[in-house]
Amino acid sequence: MDRNPFSAVESPPVVGPPPVVHTAAEVPVTWSIAVTDLASGRPLLQHAPRTVLPTASMGKVFLLIEVFSQAAAGRLDLGAELPVLPVHVVADSGLLHLFRDRTVTVQDACLLVGAVSDNLATNALADLCGLGAVRAVARDLGFGSTGFLDTIRDVRGPEHPWAPSCGTAHELARLFALLHAGEIVSAEVSAQVLDVLAAGVDTSMVAGGLHLDPLAHIEPDGGVVLRHKTGHDAGVRVDAGVVTGRAGGAAYAVGAHWDPGADTGPMPVRVAVEGHMRAIGHAVLRYVLGESPAQDR
Repeated sequence: MDRNPFSAVESPPVVGPPPVVHTAAEVPVTWSIAVTDLASGRPLLQHAPRTVLPTASMGKVFLLIEVFSQAAAGRLDLGAELPVLPVHVVADSGLLHLFRDRTVTVQDACLLVGAVSDNLATNALADLCGLGAVRAVARDLGFGSTGFLDTIRDVRGPEHPWAPSCGTAHELARLFALLHAGEIVSAEVSAQVLDVLAAGVDTSMVAGGLHLDPLAHIEPDGGVVLRHKTGHDAGVRVDAGVVTGRAGGAAYAVGAHWDPGADTGPMPVRVAVEGHMRAIGHAVLRYVLGESPAQDR
């Protein structure tokens, strides 16, 4: 009997023209997947882990690293009011653009980014830190293919970077393993980043397979602790983080990219993509709890 919880998710699906789900050979999705044991770094699941994909909001992790690094160095005050200007305003994810009163501290803006991937808070924080400084974070930490490329824009033209951020599963899983170990900049900065990410409410992808309370999982839920960040865009889904349980821990990153034009109809590509991501999450859950598939109910 196969006792490897990852055996059922080794081959990512690819969906053909909606609404039909076809064999893996017909699926028009580019994947990058890496799951590693948190203690040893041993690979548990890999699929094109060094393939570079657009990663939507995932780059906001590097923004948070820069904010807390500058605060630790005394260059900004987390308790100060964050300047929020009309030029920062952008639609979609987040809550701050819906607030009547947009008065918010730098610290609370970071919490908005960690909890709801707030785009307006992101743009204001990037302006505060300096876009060049935020772009340099990943490179300075030794990540060659992953990083924050640009602020969030309603319209991305040819004069702008090709995506808000990009990355590989290999480097994103490593980033979260290093954050967990307290080795990104310092133990203090690493802990501050993970603290705001702990409030993240998006469990639509890998985290969905953990079956946590999506609105309240800062504390252990069923003995499982999750710290992660996600990214959504047309034709893009990505989820990366760390999960710990009674039997150990895992660092993971799963990214998928496809032609947004194929994402139509009653069974769009994203349905199959998100379903496979949740299946990976469930395999991670079994791993950190020390359960084999035979024990799964």
